[in-house]
Amino acid sequence: MTGTPQDAVAAWWLAMRDRDPEALAGLAVPDLLSSGGPSGRTVGLAGLLAEAAAFFAEARIDTWSVDDLVVRPYGSTAVCSYRWSESGSHLGVPFAMRGLATDVLVHRDGRWWHVAHHVSALPGPADDGVGR
Repeated sequence: MTGTPQDAVAAWWLAMRDRDPEALAGLAVPDLLSSGGPSGRTVGLAGLLAEAAAFFAEARIDTWSVDDLVVRPYGSTAVCSYRWSESGSHLGVPFAMRGLATDVLVHRDGRWWHVAHHVSALPGPADDGVGR
């Protein structure tokens, strides 16, 4: 359940860690906008789920963190900005990434839904020791 914007952000990253496209589908509106992923920009939930399925087939996330989460509420809309890091393996090779993210959420039907998700990778290693 995504009772707060913070819950929705955490649920997004848990779905990625758990390699769960159904959970991702349950967190976003059909016309989701996603930027910064493998293709740079994805329009629509179907495109994001196709990218996620390809990622899940070749990779896994072992640890992740969301830090310095700032939520700006605007009535039934919230803008969330935070630092993220993740580590795992892709095609059997370890990886670690970190960056900045911005999620735009809307409150409908008693819960928060992702309308837009943007990540920008930062150079350098991911923060160590902070996994969920």
